[in-house]
Formats: sequence, structure tokens, C-alpha cells
Amino acid sequence: MFKFSFISLLIILVFLTSTLSINVYRKFILTYRIFGKSKRRDLHKTPIPNSSGIVFLFVFIVSLFTIESFINIRELLIIVIGAIIVCLNGFWDDLKIINPYQKLFYQFIAVALVVYYNDLAVYNLHGFIGIDIIPYWLGFGFTIFIGLFMINSFNLIDGIDSLAGTTAILSFVAYAVLFWILNYKGYFGICIIMIGVILSYLPYNLSKKNKVLMGDSGALFIGYMLFVMSMLVVNNNEPIIDRLIDRTILPIAPMAIFILPMVDTFSVYTYRLYKGESPFLPDSYHIHHLVLAVTNSHLMASIIINLFCLFFLVAFSYLAFNIDTNTYIILFFVLFSLMVILSYASRLILRKKQFYIKK
Repeated sequence: MFKFSFISLLIILVFLTSTLSINVYRKFILTYRIFGKSKRRDLHKTPIPNSSGIVFLFVFIVSLFTIESFINIRELLIIVIGAIIVCLNGFWDDLKIINPYQKLFYQFIAVALVVYYNDLAVYNLHGFIGIDIIPYWLGFGFTIFIGLFMINSFNLIDGIDSLAGTTAILSFVAYAVLFWILNYKGYFGICIIMIGVILSYLPYNLSKKNKVLMGDSGALFIGYMLFVMSMLVVNNNEPIIDRLIDRTILPIAPMAIFILPMVDTFSVYTYRLYKGESPFLPDSYHIHHLVLAVTNSHLMASIIINLFCLFFLVAFSYLAFNIDTNTYIILFFVLFSLMVILSYASRLILRKKQFYIKK
């Protein structure tokens, strides 16, 4: 595996490259006044350079040359093509606001491409919730559904400053640890690159004077990359996993890492469908909006939410080694259900009390 000096140097180089690129992009947007159209859920009322996700993609692709010898080039190329499709789709939506079904179509193309050519379809659940081998076509369709769900879930939590960025960093750190254990050098390197890119974005996102937003181009790109990382973990056949834990609970790993977007999206979509509303209609009634209304600080709301996510992730990582499989799975879904109920409650509180959210 990589030495600590190489990891540190890679993060620093990516961070500096991304910081410079974001600054250049910001000045370009401000000079030529290329601002995207305001969306209903936007908390910012003044024009702000958005869609810096296009910078994320650029720095990501350039940085891949530092780890290309540790990863299958064909697999990497497919991942990059999918990332380009998703990011450009988000970039166009940032500028023009396109039909949600059109966005979903391009996301489908990107996800289907990477699932098919990189063999990421989940068709062996190893006894998870009593399911073992499923037909390939069913696993392929199910995996695409997971991809679309994860991409749009991450986009939904990009509702307040720093939340999407800090959540992404926490997620990629978790995957980096898993890939370190699996000795997947190339994908460990990808996680390090993504961490460096997003770290450079946070100071701009939190700044009042030099603020930029990642936009849909950034959120969809990050969601796509987290999906790819998730499927690599679930589909791995490394013997070390069997020596550490019961492989049956392996699918819970990405769910525990992705717990906030997963809970928020599940509750939001089911609530909107129950109310007869479009699931794609944006609003300001998410968990993070409730926490923001209470704290009146974007950064504090992000810290509180991610501390909870970190506690949840660490707790379930510990329990994976210390309780039996059935108890572990039941406990996870019980807590997931409680968090969904909490999410429903946050929507009702925000709708009835009409909290004023700090812009």
C-alpha cells in the first residue's frame, strides 16, 4: 500500500491544484456574469458562482495520472466517461434548469455504462435478508436503481453550505479505510484524490466574500463516485473480508456510510408521493433545514449532522465485530426506521412552525 509520505503529498498537490482552479473558475464566472438560474430550494438570494463541480471533474481527471499504474486503465476509463456524463448533465442543469426526467436519463446512461462494463452488478447478496444468488438481469436492474438513488440522494443534501462537502469527505475517508484493508491501491488513491478536491472547496463554500457552490455538477459527480465505491466494496471477493466479518452484513457497509442521504431521500420521496406531489419537486423541509433553523449556522448544522453520521458509522463498524449477524441486521433497520420517522417529523415541524432560515 502507499506510504504515508505519498498520501500526504498527493492530498497536498490535489488540494493546491483544486484551490487554484476554483479561484480561476470563480473569477471567470464573476467577470463574464455566467450565473445559473435560481432554484426553489436555494437559500442564497444573491448571484453566486455555482457549478464548481466542473472544476472537481477537471482536477480529478488530471490527478488520476498519479495513480494510473495502480488501477486497470479500462475500468478507470469507463468510470471517467460516466463521471463526465453525470457532471456535464449537472452543469447544464445548473445553467438552464433542465427537465428532471432528462437528467435522470443521462444518469441512467452513466450508471448503466459503468455497471455493465466494470461488472458492478450485484447478483450475490451472500444471504443478506435471506437472499443469496439472484438472476443477473434482476441484479443489473437493481444495481442501476441503487446508482440513480445514490446520485440523487447526495444531490438532495446539498441544501446548506458545507454539508455536502463534509459528508462527502467523511464518506470517502470511510471508503479509503475499506480499500486500504482490501489492498485496492488504485481505488484508495481515487478516494484520496476526491478528499483533496473537496477539502479545497470547503473554504470557498463557507466564505462570505469568495463563496462558490458545487451545484448539481458537483453533487451528482460526487454521488456517482460514491456509488462506484459502494459497488466495489459490496462485490469484492477478497478472503480478508471473510476473516474479519460475516460477508452477509457487507451490504450494510455502504448503507452505514451513506446513512444521511439515504434516510433523507427515502423519507422525502415517500412523503411527496403520499401527498400526491412530484418526488422531484424541490423544497426546504429536509433534516438539515431543521438543524439549520435551530442552530442558525450552516457550519454548525453541518458539524452536528456529520458528528451524528460519524457516531453511527463508528458504532456499526464496532458492532460488526461484536454481535451476531441477525441481531446486527435487525438493529440497523430498526435505527434506520427511527431516523426516517425523525425525518418525517422534521418536515412536519418546518411546515407548521415555518422556521425562518438564515440566508
